[in-house]
Amino acid sequence: MEKITPFIMCIIFIFIAFCLWKAAVKISSFAIRRRILSYSRASKEAASVLLISYFGKCAVHSNVYLPLRTTRGVVFTGIDNIVILPTCIAVVKVQSMKGQIFTGDPKQWHQSVRLKSGQRKERDFENPIIANERHIIALSQIFEREKITAPPIYNIVMFSSNKVVFSEEFPEVYTLSAAIDKMKMISKGKKLTYKEKRSFSRIIKKYSTSAAKARAHNAKIRKMAEKSVK
Repeated sequence: MEKITPFIMCIIFIFIAFCLWKAAVKISSFAIRRRILSYSRASKEAASVLLISYFGKCAVHSNVYLPLRTTRGVVFTGIDNIVILPTCIAVVKVQSMKGQIFTGDPKQWHQSVRLKSGQRKERDFENPIIANERHIIALSQIFEREKITAPPIYNIVMFSSNKVVFSEEFPEVYTLSAAIDKMKMISKGKKLTYKEKRSFSRIIKKYSTSAAKARAHNAKIRKMAEKSVK
């Protein structure tokens, strides 16, 4: 008994250390969430950190540039976040906006927000649902190329403020907190295996490139398209 006592004590200390580490991680994540959710409008980077705090660093792939086959050729499309959830994948487009969002036009939406100065800011922007559908197509294409059956892929448009009002609701569009709740909900059900999730992450990393290389490639394709028109 005396010989195994040191080993037992060692195991106990390791277990206690592990529990303390887990507690520290939870406290840190909770503090990060509270801070970000207190923002009137979180940045895209802060939104990515929030996703990591909920779903883990290994599950969240941020600022990903994937190839997309188009009629002009292969171009790279920038994706804010790809989140590998326990049951599916969420492709998350972050809109760092607040105020009123008018969604009547299928192609262009409109933001109207009152600034601190009292002036009102107006701007048009591309329908983010359509933009994010292209990202899902790009992700699906690389899975097809690797001959891997993709899990369900969800289009999540996250407005990084809880103080945003939509003229019309869409099942793909959420405020910051509502997007997290939606992703928690779709995480329930039949779980993906560790091997499947690891395979999805490997493929995303394999096909992703840097922002600089993506811009250079897209500029080259654009010039070639312009020359062919002439």
